[in-house]
Amino acid sequence: MSTEPVAIERNGDTLDIVLDRPDHGNRINAAMSAAIIGAVSNLDDTVKLVRITSSSADFCTGRESPMPPPDAKPSAETLRRVVAAPPLALYDALKAVPVPVMAVVRGRAIGVGCALAGVCDLALAADDAVFQIPEMERDIPPTLVMSALIGRVPVKTVAHMVLSRATLNASEALQAGLISRVVPAAELDAQADGLAATMLTCSAVTLRAVKQFLHLAPEMPAAGASGFAAHLAATALSARF
Repeated sequence: MSTEPVAIERNGDTLDIVLDRPDHGNRINAAMSAAIIGAVSNLDDTVKLVRITSSSADFCTGRESPMPPPDAKPSAETLRRVVAAPPLALYDALKAVPVPVMAVVRGRAIGVGCALAGVCDLALAADDAVFQIPEMERDIPPTLVMSALIGRVPVKTVAHMVLSRATLNASEALQAGLISRVVPAAELDAQADGLAATMLTCSAVTLRAVKQFLHLAPEMPAAGASGFAAHLAATALSARF
């Protein structure tokens, strides 16, 4: 276990981010968020993969929101800056990582934890993992979490999770498109290592081309996406000569 709430370490061509706050359900706090943003925003060109895991039984059970006390009567702008901006910056930083980002999910992925799984390019989950967006229980619209999922998870799935506050098991999360694969809990780490090893056989330029296409092509018209595909393939192939 790290002495810090998040352990960030370069292992070969992989940047490993380990949520390491087990006594708090790996809830994200401001320091953890800032550390992750700093790490993924300054990758050198040799990094091929970013992997987000947890050190304990739960992936992430939410975040510590810096809500002002009720008698403070904060302005909407203060709430936007203090409460809303930090998680949005984290989601945007992960979306902007130029190489694939993989989440390895065990246990509970609640609120921000659910958003982290959804915002990653790949998410492997143990068969006992569960996913929930419970903010409406406190009469809070979870639009920040929703912003991480929209465009990656079907709108009706997001609506159901938010409005019903239902807990999805791993199989339901897979069917909903929130995660990419379910594996037996005892095999989660080995399966994640195997997938990482497969990806790492490719060059950084190839992996970056794939990430760029996944990130940008869905918003392009068909003709533009085709031209972008040709450009990325040619650029990656030219790096071999």
